[in-house]
Amino acid sequence: MVGRKRYIFTHIILWILIPIILFPIIWVVSTSIRRDEAAFSTKLFSSRLTLQNYKDLIAPEKNMPVLAQELQNLILRTPPYDTWEKEKLEGEISKDIQSLKSYLKETQDKYENAKNSFDHVNNTLFLKTDEIKERTLSILTELKSYLEKNLPTEGQNVEHLKIVLYKFLSNESYNSPMFLYLKEDLEKVLGYKVTSYSDYKKAISDLNKAYKNYFGNLEIKLSKLETEIAKNSMEYKMSWGRYEKLQEEILSINEKLNSEIKTEIAAVLDQVKTAGNIKDTKIITVSSQDLSNNSTLSKSIKTTRLLIEKLNRYPDLYELNDGLKEILSYLRNYGGSSQNNLVSLSVSIENLNGKISPLLTKLGKDISAIQEEERKLASLKQQNEFLEMQEELLQDEIEEQEEYLVPTTKLEYINIFIRELEEKINTIEDKVDLADIVSYCAPIEGEFRDFATSYILDFGRDNLVVKIENTADRLKWFNDYNTFLEKFNLFSKNLSSTLEKIGGLILDFDSKWESLLNASLNNEKVDITELDELYNIIKTDYLNLVSSNMNIVSKKTEDLTDSIPYEEVKRDLNHIDGELFRVDQIWKQKTKHYFLRWVRNSIVVAGVAAIITTLICSLAAYPFSRMRFWGRRYGILSLLLIQMFPSAVYMIAIYSLLNLLGKFIPALGLDTLSGLTFVYLGNIAYNMYLIKGYYDTIPDSLEESAMIDGATRFQTFYKIVVPLARPILTVVVILTFMNIFNEFIFARILLQDAKNYTYAVGLWTFSTGPYQTEWGLFTAAALLGMLPMTILFISLQKYIVSGLTQGAVKG
Repeated sequence: MVGRKRYIFTHIILWILIPIILFPIIWVVSTSIRRDEAAFSTKLFSSRLTLQNYKDLIAPEKNMPVLAQELQNLILRTPPYDTWEKEKLEGEISKDIQSLKSYLKETQDKYENAKNSFDHVNNTLFLKTDEIKERTLSILTELKSYLEKNLPTEGQNVEHLKIVLYKFLSNESYNSPMFLYLKEDLEKVLGYKVTSYSDYKKAISDLNKAYKNYFGNLEIKLSKLETEIAKNSMEYKMSWGRYEKLQEEILSINEKLNSEIKTEIAAVLDQVKTAGNIKDTKIITVSSQDLSNNSTLSKSIKTTRLLIEKLNRYPDLYELNDGLKEILSYLRNYGGSSQNNLVSLSVSIENLNGKISPLLTKLGKDISAIQEEERKLASLKQQNEFLEMQEELLQDEIEEQEEYLVPTTKLEYINIFIRELEEKINTIEDKVDLADIVSYCAPIEGEFRDFATSYILDFGRDNLVVKIENTADRLKWFNDYNTFLEKFNLFSKNLSSTLEKIGGLILDFDSKWESLLNASLNNEKVDITELDELYNIIKTDYLNLVSSNMNIVSKKTEDLTDSIPYEEVKRDLNHIDGELFRVDQIWKQKTKHYFLRWVRNSIVVAGVAAIITTLICSLAAYPFSRMRFWGRRYGILSLLLIQMFPSAVYMIAIYSLLNLLGKFIPALGLDTLSGLTFVYLGNIAYNMYLIKGYYDTIPDSLEESAMIDGATRFQTFYKIVVPLARPILTVVVILTFMNIFNEFIFARILLQDAKNYTYAVGLWTFSTGPYQTEWGLFTAAALLGMLPMTILFISLQKYIVSGLTQGAVKG
C-alpha cells in the first residue's frame, strides 16, 4: 500500500498567498458596489450596497440638473437641437417637464418614507428610554468598578502625593471641581479638614513647602535661567536689528560711491585731460619749486592725494581709487597755461572732495560700529548657548525627579477620572427624558477618548486605558444618534422649502414654455427665468442646505447601524439610508462621461489594428520561413532590434508625424481614431517572428505537393499555410488586441476630445476628479472594461495553448 504524502507546509503557504493574491480583486469588486467611499473606509465590506455605479456607466439617467440644462437647450435650440422640427421639440420638452414632475414626486415620496422610518426609530428608542438609561448606567458603573479594582498601587509615597496634589491644585480655586475631586486625598495626606478658604490657603502653602523640599532650588534656578535666556535673546534680537540697519547703511554708501561718485570722478578725469596740454601720461615727479610757482595746482594735487589715502582703507572701492590715481597722474604732468582752466579744475576737485569725504567718514564709523555689533552678537550667542546647555541640564534633573512621581501622578489621574465618572453616573440617574439622556451622553465618548489620548501620551497604553477606549466605543452611538437627529431635522426643514420653490418654478415654466418656444423659433430673444432659477437652486440651495446635511445623515445611519446596540432600529436605519441615497441620485450633479463610447472606441481601434497587424505579419513572415534571399537570416532580427527601443523615445516624432499627416490627410491627423490606429500598426516585428517560428513547424512537403498539382505560391499560402497557422494567428490577434486595448500613453497624448478617448484614457478620467477620485465609478468601469477582452479570450481560448507552444520547437 502506497501512503499519501502530506504537503502541510505547501498548504500553509498557499493559504497565506491566496488571500493576498485575491485581495485586489475583492477590493475592486466590493468598491464598485458600495455607496460609501471605500478608499476612506476602514471596512473591506459594507452593508451599503448599490449597482448605481454600473447604471451610471451603462445607462445614465437624466436627473434634475441634466433636465434643467436640457430644457434650456431645447428652448434656445442650441446644437444639436437647432435642426429639430417644432413637433419633435415640443414632444421632448413635454417629456422632460413630466420627468421633472415625476422626480419631484419621487423625491417627496422617498423623503416621506425616510421620515416614517426616522419617526419609527425615535419611537422605538423612546419606548426603550428606561432600558437605555439602565444600560448606560451599567456600562459606566462597570467601568468605574474596573478602575477602582485595578488602581495602580506600586511606588506610592505620602510626600510624592503632596507634590502631585500641589501640581494639580496650585492654580485651582477653593470649591473648584478639581478641588472637590481631590479633597478627600488632600485631607488624608495633610491630616486635617479643609472646610474654608483659609484652610485651603494653608493646605496649598503646606503642599508648596513639600514641593520645594522635593525639587530643592532646581525650579528656581530654572526660572532664573529662563529669564536670563529671554533677556539675552532680546538683546541679541536688538543687536541683530542694529547690525542689519548698519549693513543697509554701508550698502547704501557703497552704492552711492560706486554710482554717483564714480560718475563724477570720470567727469573730473575728462576735465583734467582737456583743461590743458598734457605733456606725457606717465608719472613725472614734480619738484617743490615747480609746485610753489602754482599754488592752485599744488592744492589740487594735495587734495587728490588725501582722497587716495582715505580710499586705500577700503579695498571694495578699488575702482574709485584707480580713478583718483589717474587724475593725480595727469595733475602732476599738467602742462596747461590757462589759469582759468586750472582754477575750474581745482574747484571740481574740491567739490569731489566735499562729496567723498563725508561719505567715507560715515562709512568708517559704520564699519567700526558693525564690527562692534558682530563682536557683541558672537558674545551673546556664545552666552545663550551656555545658558541653554545649563537649562537643559536642569530640565534633565527635574525630569529625573519627576520620574519618581509618575506612579502617584498616574493614580491621581485615574482618581480624578473616577470622580468625574461618579458625577456623570449621578447626573444620568436624575435624567428622565430620552432627549436629555442622549444630549448629555453624546459628548461622553469624545471626553473618554481625549482622556485616553492624554493618558497614553503621559503613561503609555495599559489595560486601564484600553477599558476606557472600549467603553467609549460602546457609548459612541449616543454621539452618532445626536448628530443624526440634528442633521435630519435640518435636512427636512431645508428640503421642504427647496421642493416648494422648485415645484412653483416647474408649474410656472409649464404654463409658458410654448410661448417661449414659439419666440425662439421666430428668432426672438428668450428669457427663461424659471429654468435659470431652478438650476441655481439645484447648484446652491440644494447643494449647500440639503445635500450637505443629507450626506451626514446617510453617513450616520451607517455608523449607527454598526454602533447602536438595538437590533429593532437597524432595518429602519438602512431604509433611511437607501431612500436618501435615491434622493441624492435624483438631484446630484454628476460628471458627464462617454463610457460606452470609450469602450467602443477601444474595441474598434484595437480590433482593426489587431486584424491589420496580423494580416501584415502573416504575409511578411512567410518569405522569411519559406524563401531563400539575401538578408533573410538577419533581416527579422534587425527589425526586432529596432523594436527594442522604448516608445517614449519616438513619442515626439510620432506626434509630429500625425500633425503633419493631418494637414494633408485629416483622417490620419491628431485627435482621430484612425490616426491612433495607424500609430498602433508599428508593432509588427515581434509578431512576425512569432508567426515565422510557427510557419517553420508546417512541413514544406504539403506546399510542394500542391504546387506539383498546379497551385501557385500564393494559393499554397492562403489555402494550406494560413488554415494550419490559425492557432498562432489567433494568438497574435488576442495579444495585439489586449495590448492596444489597455494602451494609455499614446492615446492620452494624441487624443484631446473626450468623445474620442479610448477605454484606458477614459478610465484615467475617473481617477482625476476635481476634489477626489471617484473610486466607485473607477472600479465599476475597470470591471466592465474587462468584458471585451474576457469574451475575446474565452471565445478563442482553444487556439491559445497550441498557438504558443507548437511554434517553440520545429517539428
